Amino acid sequence: MHLMIPHASALDEAARHAFGTLPLPNLAAQLNRLTPAETWGSDELSPQPPHHIALAALRQQAEPSAAAWAVDAGPELAWALMSPVHLAVGSDGVDVLPPAALRLSESDAARFTALLRELWPESEGWQWRLLDATHWAIGHTTALDDLRAASIERAAGRPIEPWLPQNRVLRRWQNEAQMLLHEHALNLEREARGEHPVNSVWIGDIGRSNGKAADVTVDARLTEPLLNGDLAAWAEAWQRLDAGPLAQPLTSLTLCGERFARRFTTRPLSFIDRLKRRWQTPDVSAVLEAL
Repeated sequence: MHLMIPHASALDEAARHAFGTLPLPNLAAQLNRLTPAETWGSDELSPQPPHHIALAALRQQAEPSAAAWAVDAGPELAWALMSPVHLAVGSDGVDVLPPAALRLSESDAARFTALLRELWPESEGWQWRLLDATHWAIGHTTALDDLRAASIERAAGRPIEPWLPQNRVLRRWQNEAQMLLHEHALNLEREARGEHPVNSVWIGDIGRSNGKAADVTVDARLTEPLLNGDLAAWAEAWQRLDAGPLAQPLTSLTLCGERFARRFTTRPLSFIDRLKRRWQTPDVSAVLEAL
């Protein structure tokens, strides 16, 4: 099995301290058995997280697009991932609350998407897919071509300014959604229940599914707690990963951080390298920090 783990590392100092103290014996055993291979990514400012870039490379796809992988409906339509968000205004600017923090039910998601279909109607060629309560996809034959935007996984839990789309069409769509959602009855209901209103949407991860299927298992259980800033839950999820999938035989392992995704795989070793591995223990913290 080729296992890919998104958000295995983070640049936040508290997160670095957390994985520096985590006992991950099975991850250490895998790193001792496997050999470093490809590395993908560049820096933490790229619009797509490294695991998207790695998946695109493994699929032999021209560009990363989480929406295209999630829908996987062929190259006839381009798809964008639409995420409901709450934009929180603070003293330092506007932050994007992670979609999971909205705690949307499936029924609430259906009601919000029914409302938003007014802006992207099927009569104008738009197609909708509700992937789950906080991940929706919109598709079109031409309207999304040449549009690029950062992934919600880059913007979530952070100030919005560095990640705002430059394209005027995307900015107009976002403004129209905000006006439609402002003080709408659905949001008034949420506020009455003490919940965050859905006051905007994030449109990103735009592309077409034009690559072959990648023989890789993506275990994304670290994503939600890290984007929510819940390091205790993130550390707990890491330990479950170590006791579960990482305890299984793997042919490849791809660990993904905020800057890089690095693949480790089975390769023939020289006699000297085999001896070294018998007596050396891999520095798990150093491997994760390099991502």
